[in-house]
Amino acid sequence: MHRGYVTIHRKILDNPIVFKDSDHLAVWVYLLLHATHKKYQALFEGRSIELLPGQLITGRRSIASKLKINENKVQRILELLKNEHLIEQQTS
Repeated sequence: MHRGYVTIHRKILDNPIVFKDSDHLAVWVYLLLHATHKKYQALFEGRSIELLPGQLITGRRSIASKLKINENKVQRILELLKNEHLIEQQTS
């Protein structure tokens, strides 16, 4: 994956979901920084798949490990982000 930057608008400060606590913000930023910015061929379960801009492959265990957050809390945060239509999830 290429290195680079993401632009975060100050309006994010007004989002009560993302700014609920530091763990919510950490998960949100993790997702932003790991999402692709252009089409990208990735291997997933032995298959080559094309990720479109804004997509990523990850899991709650991986996020929990990287951010040192309880896996159950990561699951709750992801569910909240999904329910608020801030992310979409496809599970396998």
